[in-house]
Amino acid sequence: MNELKDYRSLLKDKAQAAEPLFAKYPKILPDEVNLFREINSTKVENTQPEIMVYGIYNAGKSSILNELIGKDLATVRDVPETDKVTYYEWQGYKLADTPGVSAPIEHENVTEKHLKKADIVLFVMSTTGSSEKQDNYDRMKMIADAGKKIIIVLNDKNGDMGTNEEAIRQIKQKVDTNLRNTGIKGVDGKYCIVTVNALRAHQGRLKDKPRLIEMSGMEELKEVILTELKKTSSFDVLKSAIAQMEKILADFIQKLQEEENSALLKKMNQVLETFDREKINIRRQINLYIDLQTDQLASTLPQVIWDNSDKKDELNAVMGREIEALGEKVQQEVAQQVADVVAILSMEMKSFTEIKVDSHGEDAESLKNILKNLDQVNRDIKEQTSLISGSATEIGANGILATAGAVDVATGIITEGGKAVLGNLAKTAVGKYIAKTAAGKLIGSIGGVVVPVIGPVITIASVLGTLKDLLGSNKEYEQTMARIEAQNAAERQRVAAAVQARQELNQKCLYLADKLATELKADAHKAVNESLSIYETPFRTELAERRKQGAQIIADVDKLRALKDEYDLLRIELGGR
Repeated sequence: MNELKDYRSLLKDKAQAAEPLFAKYPKILPDEVNLFREINSTKVENTQPEIMVYGIYNAGKSSILNELIGKDLATVRDVPETDKVTYYEWQGYKLADTPGVSAPIEHENVTEKHLKKADIVLFVMSTTGSSEKQDNYDRMKMIADAGKKIIIVLNDKNGDMGTNEEAIRQIKQKVDTNLRNTGIKGVDGKYCIVTVNALRAHQGRLKDKPRLIEMSGMEELKEVILTELKKTSSFDVLKSAIAQMEKILADFIQKLQEEENSALLKKMNQVLETFDREKINIRRQINLYIDLQTDQLASTLPQVIWDNSDKKDELNAVMGREIEALGEKVQQEVAQQVADVVAILSMEMKSFTEIKVDSHGEDAESLKNILKNLDQVNRDIKEQTSLISGSATEIGANGILATAGAVDVATGIITEGGKAVLGNLAKTAVGKYIAKTAAGKLIGSIGGVVVPVIGPVITIASVLGTLKDLLGSNKEYEQTMARIEAQNAAERQRVAAAVQARQELNQKCLYLADKLATELKADAHKAVNESLSIYETPFRTELAERRKQGAQIIADVDKLRALKDEYDLLRIELGGR
């Protein structure tokens, strides 16, 4: 079963990896290094996102806690037995099991006081009656008024998931209607509903049957929890801390490089700094582009599904085209971004021919090796590009790619049907989603949303005058009025069902878009690294050779660069840009 990442532990490990490098050079930026340590020991280690678990006794609150944790730690009780908040550690997060809605008043006071500390709230209800109790909705209004996002966890005790989706839909509709009637301002953005079957998840875990866990809805619940946590102040603190530590590492690297005297080594580090800077810039641009595109998909996809809901055979194909179009746009954006960076890097590498070194010694040998490797890289590029587009891009006599042809060459490599650099992107995130769509699984992931058929709503007021004129006896009039009232109630029910179904569809498309964006970003960044590595490798190779010869500073700078890059990737993963 997939687990949320323990970001605090990951960041702690990275801070520990930096310590030996800081200790080796105690005179370099001592105040900044102490600040780095302070940020890690306060902002990072003391920031533990908290998930408050609240709800009704007998709804399965403890069972859901156990399935999130993956162990039977929470005691399943039939009656409230505690006035305390019980904490459980879970992947670097804190799960707070609070007294339930039906607990004595002094117990509930404990819960209300604790609410201020929570980042998000899981409100557990069951499908066996708790959706009707007004007290539950009064508590949810209290949570929403406190500014907390409510994830309503509807525990399917009847086993209707996958067998009786209409029953599930009707219960969701009741929850939706009752919650709206509480008077919460901006109610649509204050809650979401996730259906789970805790018993099914428990059986899957004990019997080691992943399919049962998959069918239980617990995976979707975890995805929703992480998506909502990314929007909280706790994650903002972590992102800010990472950005500060990343800046300190960059300053430390710069100062450490000043320890080097060789003109060639300085130039090599300058080129690698350009690589690092441009990779970070390109990530920012790609992340922003993907966010914009997936946000647009999240806003248009519900209407696409809604408009084609009566064409089940065509819906998969329509959605597949929407997602495939998104994948193609991302590929084109990555191609253009990489082409722009290649033009910059080509200028940087061309300047190597201007470096003056002695005819003998390590620097002369290093320069010779670098130029030789770059010459081979550019010859490979020229051959590949010529096969693609017949390009006649020339390699200079010094073995450096002509700047004027850099963009054409990069574009030629990248746009070869995704085969060269971006093939990975096409085969992973986008490919997986299209495959899911083709198999009809994507529709299933929308949660079995039923799109009701909405007819015209007939109001009693619109027919009263006509009835009085047409009907003779009071009995006929009363019978006809009863039929109209029944029809009117049915029509209102269908309209309410459509409103609830549309709202649920919108939410699920938002979570789908967020998951798609995460996978697209990961694969896009991998594609960028693969495309730029052909230019970076000659310098890395030579630096590795110099490390063997005892150039320890270069090795340490290389480690710090890699560490800074890991911090940047984590910050992006947490929702930063």
